[in-house]
Amino acid sequence: MENRSIYDQRLTEMLDKVADEIKNYSISFISHIKKLAEIGISLTSEKNITKILEMIVEEAKNFTNADAGTLYSVSGDRLIFEILYNDTLGIKQGGTTGTPIKLPPVPIHEQNVSGYVAKKGEIINIPDVYKDNSFDFTGPKKYDAQTGYRSRSFLVVPLRDHENTIIGVLQLINAKNKDTGEVIPFAPEYEDIIYSLASQAAVAITNAQLIKDIEQMLNSFVKVMATAIDERTPYNRDHTARVACYTVALASRINEISEGKYKDLYFTEEKLAELNMAAWLHDVGKVTTPDIVMDKSTKLECKMDRLELILQRIELLRKDCSLQELSGTLDEKKAKEMLERLSRYEDFLIKANQPAESLNKSDLALLDEIRAFRFKDHMGIPRQVITEEEYTNLSIPRGTLNPEERAIMENHVLVTEKLLTNMPFIKKYKNVPEIASSHHEKIDGSGYPHHLKGEEIPIGGKIMAIADFFDALTASDRPYKKAMTPDQAFEILEKSAERGEVDKELLQIFRDSKIYATDTHKKGVFET
Repeated sequence: MENRSIYDQRLTEMLDKVADEIKNYSISFISHIKKLAEIGISLTSEKNITKILEMIVEEAKNFTNADAGTLYSVSGDRLIFEILYNDTLGIKQGGTTGTPIKLPPVPIHEQNVSGYVAKKGEIINIPDVYKDNSFDFTGPKKYDAQTGYRSRSFLVVPLRDHENTIIGVLQLINAKNKDTGEVIPFAPEYEDIIYSLASQAAVAITNAQLIKDIEQMLNSFVKVMATAIDERTPYNRDHTARVACYTVALASRINEISEGKYKDLYFTEEKLAELNMAAWLHDVGKVTTPDIVMDKSTKLECKMDRLELILQRIELLRKDCSLQELSGTLDEKKAKEMLERLSRYEDFLIKANQPAESLNKSDLALLDEIRAFRFKDHMGIPRQVITEEEYTNLSIPRGTLNPEERAIMENHVLVTEKLLTNMPFIKKYKNVPEIASSHHEKIDGSGYPHHLKGEEIPIGGKIMAIADFFDALTASDRPYKKAMTPDQAFEILEKSAERGEVDKELLQIFRDSKIYATDTHKKGVFET
């Protein structure tokens, strides 16, 4: 009975020990599953491919208690080093570390273990590379000789994407006993776990790359479209690129200031990308603006410059005046006065036709006189110098566009809003339509198309308004005006700010930044 009791006691102890081991294994297994799920969530939410690569190596090392880890990407028939970590040697290279990996690419062939895994897609678990003859470990041994390191256990796993294509290889080196720190072989149960991790990571990498490719394609399309619109007229070439550059540069400068109204405003990388996209698309509505309006270089220009017609009329009136003088129907004194008057009209009309001419009261009075002028020719028919339509155009107070043409030009913002609102922008660019269509709004509500005031205007629209205004003033490719110097442009912009049209503090930040004085505006920007 006593022996029986001892036997039962020992059996109970053994069962308890097995139960504890099963319990501990279950806890560890559940912990691994939970950790894999957490990593999977992290991987799917991360869009930066470099950070995903780092996450793979770090988490795989943590799972297996590995001392070192290397991640390669497949490029043709070679493996490119992406991440290289070694705790013993204190090495962290590649990825976001800022330290480049100077090791040469590894050829994909079956003699080296990483090449074999990349080619065959099998998991390789080697207890000690110095006792293994399956592969050529000249590379690791040479590395050991140079650094004093001792490579021993290897676990090499392929990274397969959703299409089962191998896009990389994860190599873990020297698993360690958590209690003693002794280098040990990688436990077989880690093979499936690390393979699962690598597969999740590969899908995340592929998804991130697809998102990046889609964004790049969208950005390229937008840039091509904007450039094509600019190219419709030689007078507007590169305008969009310059506005985009000024806009993003000003927003970036705001990130650096530590005082004033905008000291707490910060544009993240995504917000800068959104602002840049909006700037490239701000004039997309001009696709519907007639060339004759966009290219109008003088007040009288239509399909031709109607000034030529006026000058022809004046010349005919001169000849008729001389003819009447010779025939005796007009005396010499009156003929002379008429010729002088026509010359005075001619000089004035040539000058008034120029876009830079702002007519004062005296000019407008003379224009009214010319409008009312009639001269009976030799047949007794009253002849005029200008028509009502020509009078309307010559009366334009600033620029070259009459009220009807200005309305057509200003409509491009509504078209921009309509086009962009119908585009299925991803979340990152959701505010692009609102920002792009507000670059002609003014703080005092006198802008267009919606007469927004103050805080109703998005900050991106306020920034772009300054960028667009400044480029319009300093551009050397406009047919209706000469290019201004930056100082001349700021004089006009500051008057506009005093009137409450543009944001005074943003304008000061722009001027102080000297962004406009660099060559970067000639190149433009388009980064995501």
